[in-house]
Amino acid sequence: MFMVDSERSSKVSIKRITGVFAIRWRGLVAAALGALLLAACSSVKLGYNNADTLLLYTLDSYFDLSDEQSQLARAQLAKFLDWHRSTQLSGYAQLLNEAQRQIEQGQVAPDQLLALYGRMTADLQRLGDKAAPELAALALTLTPTQIDRFAQKLDKDTVKARRELVRFAGNESLEERIKRNTERAQSWFGSLSSTQEELIRRTLQARPDNAAWWIGERERRQRTLVAVLRRIEAEKPDAATATVWLRGYFAQLALPENPEQRARTLEFRRGNSELIAGLLNSASAEQKAHLLKKLRGYAEDFTTLAAAGQRG
Repeated sequence: MFMVDSERSSKVSIKRITGVFAIRWRGLVAAALGALLLAACSSVKLGYNNADTLLLYTLDSYFDLSDEQSQLARAQLAKFLDWHRSTQLSGYAQLLNEAQRQIEQGQVAPDQLLALYGRMTADLQRLGDKAAPELAALALTLTPTQIDRFAQKLDKDTVKARRELVRFAGNESLEERIKRNTERAQSWFGSLSSTQEELIRRTLQARPDNAAWWIGERERRQRTLVAVLRRIEAEKPDAATATVWLRGYFAQLALPENPEQRARTLEFRRGNSELIAGLLNSASAEQKAHLLKKLRGYAEDFTTLAAAGQRG
């Protein structure tokens, strides 16, 4: 939860917030809550308040929507975002407040962090369930050409991601991993002690690099989504059936059904929780104050956005 980079650049933050609501469809559940929770405080409001425009723009870039489809997408996005703002954001604030309380109480166990992961997974599943009908309505209007365009765009994204993977491969791969994770931890805790830096090194030395596996998993999810869209286009089911198919896809993003994939995902979460717990439990009073200030800021932003939704 705390090991994801926090970038304050407005340009990057807008892009990150846009990913919150699955502007690329494939990432709806996987990116939603995580991206929201980990974006910079000031940019959460900026991105969230412009999410409808950003989402519609990206949908159009991936599918080249017709005027009628754009109108439909705009209406469906408005419904989804209104629901999300009025019913979900206060829960995100509560989750962050609970994390603060756990940190303030002293030692944090990996199982406590895994429980937070579990709550996040449930929230992500709720997003997928709610978004599926809106996405199904649009999916039923897509043409084979539009789905081909979408698949090609995803392929280009994957090529770019693989280039990044290759960039960090080789003899210095471990050192690059250590550097990246150290910088991410510093964004949350401030300066790290030599003990904490060594903890990161030992942890990464003891476990394999998951980058290649995650990219393979990403490709699998992309192929599955494209297959679902092609099935909807070919069979032209009713809206309820298309919704069921999309909900099945989103459920796999929250936690894979395949035993091997599920085990790998849970192993990654366990390892990450152990590392985060180690950093938290070795944190100085100054480091904890730095982290708590960030978490309070995020919680306040979500509370403010939620209140705006209730007033609307």
